[in-house]
Amino acid sequence: MLATLGLKRFYAPVTATTKFTEDDYPVGVDNMRKVGDVAKQFDMTAMAEFTRASTFIATLGTMVRMIHDTAHLNMRMLFDCYHFWSGQSKFEDLDLVRPGDIGHVHFQDVPDMRRELLEQTTRVIPGDGVTPLVKILRKLGEKGYAGPLSVELFLPKFQQGDPYEIAREIRTKAEGMMRQARVV
Repeated sequence: MLATLGLKRFYAPVTATTKFTEDDYPVGVDNMRKVGDVAKQFDMTAMAEFTRASTFIATLGTMVRMIHDTAHLNMRMLFDCYHFWSGQSKFEDLDLVRPGDIGHVHFQDVPDMRRELLEQTTRVIPGDGVTPLVKILRKLGEKGYAGPLSVELFLPKFQQGDPYEIAREIRTKAEGMMRQARVV
């Protein structure tokens, strides 16, 4: 269906909440490889997104290991700045990323509040929070990522606001961050 629509990439967030053991990770790698095989049949790239609340893949370090163990050209990660900075990932985890590991980046900021209180609706426009986005973008560039960035916001004020005005504000602020990072 996705290929029929002309899409070349798709992703799914990892939102598991059950208890896992180390023995479950090789099964996860096999499943990711199978998804990559299906994507390849349709000349597509599949991506998995680590999410801060997942009990399976909640950190960049775990996702990088899974992607490397999967070793499939049609299976990549979706890197989300919100999940990276608001969760348990460490900035040093970015050193583990290899060129080609990342297929897409969600680009948003985290407000200055306790991480435990953050939730889906607390994402803010790049530049309006405390995430070191310039540093992250530079590191992603060093790691060979030159693909798209998409802003993903869930606050009602963004959902219900004037689409043109919100898009204009996002573009102005996001491009400013990208210029500072020298990735434009």
